[in-house]
Amino acid sequence: MKIGIIGFGAVGITLYSQLDGYSNLYVLSNENRYDKLKKEVIVNDITYKPNVITKGIMDLIIVSVKNYDLDNAIIDMAPFMDENTIILPLLNGISAREKLVKAFPLNKVLFGLVYTESNKNGNVVKTSKIINLCFGEKDNTNPKEYILEIKKIFDKYHINNEISINMEARCWTKWMLNLGINQISALLNATYTDLTHPLLKKLLYDIFDEVYEVSKAYNVGMTEDAIESVHKRVESFNSSRVTSLTLDFNKGGKNELEIFGPTLIKLADDKGLNVPVNRTIYSLIKAYDDLKNK
Repeated sequence: MKIGIIGFGAVGITLYSQLDGYSNLYVLSNENRYDKLKKEVIVNDITYKPNVITKGIMDLIIVSVKNYDLDNAIIDMAPFMDENTIILPLLNGISAREKLVKAFPLNKVLFGLVYTESNKNGNVVKTSKIINLCFGEKDNTNPKEYILEIKKIFDKYHINNEISINMEARCWTKWMLNLGINQISALLNATYTDLTHPLLKKLLYDIFDEVYEVSKAYNVGMTEDAIESVHKRVESFNSSRVTSLTLDFNKGGKNELEIFGPTLIKLADDKGLNVPVNRTIYSLIKAYDDLKNK
């Protein structure tokens, strides 16, 4: 199976480093970015030379760009695809898969998510490796053979992964967690450990509750176990790192704010639901971002 990675940031580089040694692993590039992507990267003090290509059909393309770069990625990945190419998006949020399905209606577009604490500075990545990579079709009660084939590769290279029975609900659960921690962290420049402060935990849990109510209106299939699982994640935070949105805010320029509060608020509005906590948090963080960049 030929595997291509498009999006060579913290997640893409981390995944590439863990698949190091797999003979059919490639970094996908257009001609303009080829020289930049060919440069060595350093992951936890180990140097890797990316296998970058500008042509060739892939069996599996893993998409690990930021949401604001997805439109460009769709253009760049098209030459590497035929009707048999499988697409595995690992972007934050719940909207990227739908955009990929619209762009490539003849292809299998999986649900996917990844948990990792990876920070990139130039060509240097500090990472805890892949904490968990979850993927599959919407319903994986009986996983298809091609899904199991992908899992075998991840297992062989010791990438923590799983195939959830309801991947749509699983993606919503991660989005629910990220919607809370990314926005609060960016607003306060707070670390993961900071987010365990009792007042911030209460605020996070209120955000999660609103997301859960919206999910029920869309028949996603989330259960109260999802709420419990994200509570446990927050309780376990013990890191001086900050979230990806916080890093983007600190750098200035583009960020993924629109996939969090605005997406939830629109979904809620379309169903006549009220999400006052999320609406307030978004107003604060949007004003902060605007004022910082004016």
